[in-house]
Amino acid sequence: MPMDRLTTKQDRVWSFEAYVRDQWIQAQAEQLPKGSRVLDAGAGASKYRPFFAHCRYETQDFCRYDGPLVKYVEPINYVCDITAIPLPDASLDAILCTEVFEHVLDPMAVLREFARLLKPGGKILLSAPLLSSLHMEPFHFYGGFTHHWYRHWLPASGFSVDSIQPVGGPGRTSVVYVQAMYIEWAEKEKTLSGVRRLASKVLRAAWKIPAHFVFPRFFPRFDSWLGGATVCSGYLVAGTRAGALPASQTGKNLKICHDE
Repeated sequence: MPMDRLTTKQDRVWSFEAYVRDQWIQAQAEQLPKGSRVLDAGAGASKYRPFFAHCRYETQDFCRYDGPLVKYVEPINYVCDITAIPLPDASLDAILCTEVFEHVLDPMAVLREFARLLKPGGKILLSAPLLSSLHMEPFHFYGGFTHHWYRHWLPASGFSVDSIQPVGGPGRTSVVYVQAMYIEWAEKEKTLSGVRRLASKVLRAAWKIPAHFVFPRFFPRFDSWLGGATVCSGYLVAGTRAGALPASQTGKNLKICHDE
């Protein structure tokens, strides 16, 4: 589930993906020079603002959400379509865009807009799920982005790819879907009545302990051995804006890092 706050070490088990992503973004932010102009695209509650305190940090989103999931600390700077951000060409030093691409109709158009906005040598920091349940419906259009997608479309849009880091692996992914099954089970149970509902509650109660307390601590231990090359939750991607925008370009010099 999306989180509108920064994670802590206590979140490593229950919100593993968010925790790893937050740690990665903090490390990337620390590498940016003081005074860099940074846009957080699809920023939501702009929870990453503290990581960019040394930068000129601005935010974009397609609307100001009005509901319980997001608690805004400061207003969004640019409420607009992510493919038409009202900023001049080559005006940004870095763009951060996390867990957004699955929610836009044309992710390639978003990359082209980011290339327009970034200065040559500017940094792009991306994350998107490879595997996930439907969320933020009806604005969920894609099932996931492979490292091959980044390898092709970043260079084709004017970026070199600095690194691609998988998040988790088969062990963590199995936990995510076991827990998704539990949640769907609980929802379906509400439609039952009488003995069938009682039987469902008993069986689900027996499943709760392994699904929520055993599997999350045990299965991910296999990921250091199995790796995340084939199955993982998603990718953390860093790239650099090239000096020119090519009409077409093949992906080269790709570095894929695997979780240890």
